[in-house]
Amino acid sequence: MALSQGMDQAAVQAIAAQLDADQQAVTNLMQRAQGAVETLGQNWFGNDSTRFGSDWAMRSAQLMGAADVIAVMSRQARAQASDQQAASAG
Repeated sequence: MALSQGMDQAAVQAIAAQLDADQQAVTNLMQRAQGAVETLGQNWFGNDSTRFGSDWAMRSAQLMGAADVIAVMSRQARAQASDQQAASAG
């Protein structure tokens, strides 16, 4: 049944759990890529390698920012579900 107002708490909790999994996937991806870039840096030397490493540093910060945003979204969803449950019980 579609809600016109309110919240399906179980669905929101499930979405929060999926967001947690997505955040972890982004973090894992960033860590694997970091390892690859470090290995690359041990096998590639010169200006192009230095530029590549600098580009990665900027982009990895963006990935970590995305992971942080996903974690915040998950926490917000959980808090809203908890607030809804408390309001419904009271």
